[in-house]
Amino acid sequence: MPKRKQPGHYPTAQVRANAEVRRYETLELYKGGMTEVQIAERLGVSKALVHKDIKRVLSDLASRHAGTADAIRALQMERYSDLLSRWWSQALEGDEKSTRMVLSIMHRISEINGVIPKDPLITIDQRSIHLTQGEVTFSIEAASDNSNGDSPEHLLSQTFPVSETGSGDIQR
Repeated sequence: MPKRKQPGHYPTAQVRANAEVRRYETLELYKGGMTEVQIAERLGVSKALVHKDIKRVLSDLASRHAGTADAIRALQMERYSDLLSRWWSQALEGDEKSTRMVLSIMHRISEINGVIPKDPLITIDQRSIHLTQGEVTFSIEAASDNSNGDSPEHLLSQTFPVSETGSGDIQR
């Protein structure tokens, strides 16, 4: 049997409307450059509520405009495909200008389809080191965004030092 709503435990239509107005006011202030702390002070609410409001209204806007973004992406893909077909044969024949144009169009296609990440997946910092004694410890950080909050240390179950032999090979 479904649970009955208890009076006084659910916001009224007016309370919900006021919250919606506050969320959009929060977003306008945030877009205007105010920090979450400044917004909280100005509106007389907690910083946590401001953060929650911003997150919710942005999510609502993204949901509302998802179809529009898909339609624009499809239109852009059609435009890029037309341009690509115009330059493709000349690029294959070795025309340098056409090849540059084709590569530029292909790059834009990859960008709008999310093939090219915003940030590099890995960063390499290579330094030449010659050790005759001692140990070297390698630390590899996860290439994912760790959106679940796990730190790289949590993801690695065990670390151990790697020592170098006389011949330069790494021994475990």
